[in-house]
Amino acid sequence: MSKRVFLTLATAILAITLIHAQKTDRVILKNGTTIVGDIQKIIPEQTITINDMAGNIWVFSMSDVSVIDKAEVKKINGGSDVSLGWVNMSTIGVLAGSQKSDYIAPFSMQTSFGYFSGRGIYTGLLVGLEFLNVNHIPLMLDMQYALGRGDVVPVLIARGGYALPSKWEDEYYNTQFTYQGGIAGAVGAGLKIGSRDYFAWDVSLLYRYMHINYTESYEWQHYNNTYKDIYNRIELRVGFYLGVKNL
Repeated sequence: MSKRVFLTLATAILAITLIHAQKTDRVILKNGTTIVGDIQKIIPEQTITINDMAGNIWVFSMSDVSVIDKAEVKKINGGSDVSLGWVNMSTIGVLAGSQKSDYIAPFSMQTSFGYFSGRGIYTGLLVGLEFLNVNHIPLMLDMQYALGRGDVVPVLIARGGYALPSKWEDEYYNTQFTYQGGIAGAVGAGLKIGSRDYFAWDVSLLYRYMHINYTESYEWQHYNNTYKDIYNRIELRVGFYLGVKNL
């Protein structure tokens, strides 16, 4: 990967991680449980009500509370969280970059379904369709880590898995082609830009590596040629982030 690619990714990651820390309420129970969010109401010597950072409202007896204080949590614009819990992220994009291919910037569609925890960790399964010389279906484990809370949330992204060919065999001028697919992975950063409850726009910039194997068999010869196409690309994506816990 060229210096220009590294510089582009480093600049983008640095830009979206420049977020500031703010104070938010914290309630620590005597059993060690910690709830971080916004305290809604305190009835002295009776109960305390707190809205946590996932949108849940908790009511505790004051006799169960050990500490009430402020905690430092990264936020952007003082906004509310994008939806946590079970979510779907669907995007379209291009795999941009000079490549020995019929397509300089092939089109790509992806969807990822998984769970976003209150700790800011997302784990999901990603599938899609990518329009290369032979269309391939990426199947990857999707890992993301949110670097803050708010209406605009920066995330770090790492994905890895396999690209399956949309067809296994083809024939062209008495030459038989057999496709095997190959490993695929991506690393980068993105933004979740919340516009309303359970919905956010999803924008990301990643480095994609993928290699695709295929074999040529000739009717007039007694040997096969096996090739490997290697893709080193900048992946530009835009789509939406949808919370499904209330659907």
